[in-house]
Amino acid sequence: MQGATLNPFLLLQRSFEVVGPIYGPLLILASPGFIIPIVAELIPLFGGILNLAYSLIVAPILAGAAFWLVDQYLKRQAPLLGNSLERALSKAVPLVFGSILLALIVLLGMLLFVLPGIYWGIRLVFTLCAIALEDKGATEGLGYSWNLVKGRWWGVFWAFLVVGLILGFLVGAGAAVGDFVLSSSVVGNAALTAASPVLDAYIVLLFRSLQQLKGQAAYQ
Repeated sequence: MQGATLNPFLLLQRSFEVVGPIYGPLLILASPGFIIPIVAELIPLFGGILNLAYSLIVAPILAGAAFWLVDQYLKRQAPLLGNSLERALSKAVPLVFGSILLALIVLLGMLLFVLPGIYWGIRLVFTLCAIALEDKGATEGLGYSWNLVKGRWWGVFWAFLVVGLILGFLVGAGAAVGDFVLSSSVVGNAALTAASPVLDAYIVLLFRSLQQLKGQAAYQ
């Protein structure tokens, strides 16, 4: 991996460079996020349950598989889709519980005048990365992310804010163009799904950059 950086523009550039050869498998992992809402709309009675089950159980496992796939590619190892899913399924329990704990902590923070939720969310944003890539448990993943971001909160905040604005603009533009053909919700969801592989690569690159910077700081 190239030199560590928290510069969102350099990280985004690297993300587009990295994601090319593995875009297909990452898109497959992201595709349920496009399909599930459509199915939920077609079956309103079970729509809420279906979306909740996906958000709580399936999405964290697929995120873990995506992070593992990107990381394997960065290590110049064959990032097979099946291997990534197998790895994520072996970590399914900590991934799911880690995701639920993270959501509850952020929700609690949001109820406490919003700002604590934003702060805690950034400190804990790499929980699933820690579980998938560093073999941590659910609570260990929370602690790992908390310590990793320590002293670099603003850098991580801006890294996510900038990429969120950029990808949000691209997704919004795609939805606006496609709205002439399909409903805005379907097009917007499709655009978000198409951008998901880039975001997966971005998160892993940012995670590994933070690890490098933390290691360098320890020897200074």
